[in-house]
Amino acid sequence: MYALDDISVLALESGISAPFCTRLLGDFGADVVKIERPGVGDVNRTWDEMKYGNSSAHVWVNRNKRSLELDLKSEEGIEVFRDLAAKADVVVQNFSPGVTERLGIDYASLSELNEELIYLNISGYGQDGPYKERKAYDLVMQGETGLILMNGSPDAPAKIPLSICDINAGMFGAMGTISALFQREHTGEGQEIDLSMFGGMLSWLGYFPLKYIHNGEIPERVGMRHHILTPYGPHRTEDEQYISFAVLSDGHFKIFCEEVIDRPDLLEDERFNSNEKRVDNRETFEPIIEAEIASEPRDYWAERLEAVGLPWGDVNTLDDVVNHPVTEHLGMIRDLETEDGPIEVIDNPLDMEKADLRCDTLPDLGEHSEELLEELGYSREKIEELERNGII
Repeated sequence: MYALDDISVLALESGISAPFCTRLLGDFGADVVKIERPGVGDVNRTWDEMKYGNSSAHVWVNRNKRSLELDLKSEEGIEVFRDLAAKADVVVQNFSPGVTERLGIDYASLSELNEELIYLNISGYGQDGPYKERKAYDLVMQGETGLILMNGSPDAPAKIPLSICDINAGMFGAMGTISALFQREHTGEGQEIDLSMFGGMLSWLGYFPLKYIHNGEIPERVGMRHHILTPYGPHRTEDEQYISFAVLSDGHFKIFCEEVIDRPDLLEDERFNSNEKRVDNRETFEPIIEAEIASEPRDYWAERLEAVGLPWGDVNTLDDVVNHPVTEHLGMIRDLETEDGPIEVIDNPLDMEKADLRCDTLPDLGEHSEELLEELGYSREKIEELERNGII
């Protein structure tokens, strides 16, 4: 069985944030119906042609869904959507603020048809407020929430290569939706949920906003080093590899100096005898550690770090990760069956003892349009009429 068996989700979505949210709900077994523009579909379908003409983004975020081509600019299309919403458990939408209100498919309108409906809005800056009209894309949001100027080397900022702001919104959206479904079990009531990408990323900035609020600190870029801990992170070895390690406490630092790099003298240096002092003096301290690590090959340091139990790891390329022994052990790569043949995908990482996870469909554009209307009770004549009129 699936955790979200019998839960139906209508997805008014494009890009990554909402599609990733509904894909997660689909992984848990929800019946996700993806509403797509006739003849066009979601923009993420056409970003590349990775496999059998399917884009990598489409394979990533649109599995476990059914696709319904539906013209929401027409009265008939809106009527079909309202019929679907009257029976749905959840609506997820990431249209620009105000669009669903103009179409008459916002929460206020649909909750009149279905008082148990849960309605999730995902937007860049919120459904109201000073920035509500601004379009929000992942790279823009990385800049707006401070990520770009905190990331990179001291002489050059850098974006994070993942669509991290979209992923953040998708995960918070799925968590909020599941929480609302659980609450509905107790109250019998639906609700509207507003989620902004800006707020989601602000909550992920960790200790940095707190250090500014309380101490006025704005983080400088430190490249591969850690902002508040040292020594920490990847270091180049004699054989031009990288090895990464973490020293998280004074006890760790003592072990590191005495048993890993054979530099007990560093423990007596007043500039380095606490983590905060080491961070304050990192321009002097970190070159010392870098020179020590550069004096021996990767295997030498791996053996020493492992022997004393300090956290360490390799710095892998993507092909290393895909072929990693833990990737194989966890079964994280699996086949997604399509009409053209199997497509290897990354599986959901959860391993639930008493519930299954789905990874079994990848919809062609409009593949399920007739099927869904038949489930609503539309006659064959009505379906053919909607097809002739370009509504589906």
